[in-house]
Amino acid sequence: MSQQTAVRICTMMMCLGLLLSSGCANFLKPEIGAVARKEARINLADIPAGTFETGDLRIVYSLTQKDDICTLSGKIVFDRSLSDSFPKIAKFFLYLSYLDDAGKVIETVDITPVINTFGAAPDSLPLKMSRVRPPGSKAFAFHYYGEFQTNPLSDGGQWEIHHFPFN
Repeated sequence: MSQQTAVRICTMMMCLGLLLSSGCANFLKPEIGAVARKEARINLADIPAGTFETGDLRIVYSLTQKDDICTLSGKIVFDRSLSDSFPKIAKFFLYLSYLDDAGKVIETVDITPVINTFGAAPDSLPLKMSRVRPPGSKAFAFHYYGEFQTNPLSDGGQWEIHHFPFN
């Protein structure tokens, strides 16, 4: 096998690996114009603080807006049934999509917190985002994807969680 052929094969394998590893992250980014379901929309004007909850997690947040800057802070708490059964976080992505008055996506922002506990699911994760609010945004929606695993000493496998509230 020539060196050029080996380089091509190596390049193709790297590209394939990149595509496979980024697949779930792309799943979480709805296209501009995708419509969020009504029950998932959180109105920017009405909600200075609140709680977003699914069967997998709870996000307790506060929202402040000054001029065009939108600041979101709070914490993410995973459901105990999840973290007790699958205590290791293999992957976790959290996004916020800004929506217009019809619930259509204007922009999606990655707000995934840094998980610095060597993969162990902590009691809570801090949430912090500060950025310029996109023009025309009236609401937002949270969406996420994660993979949790059992203790490496047991062979219980893994569990996926997700919330994607777009039609």
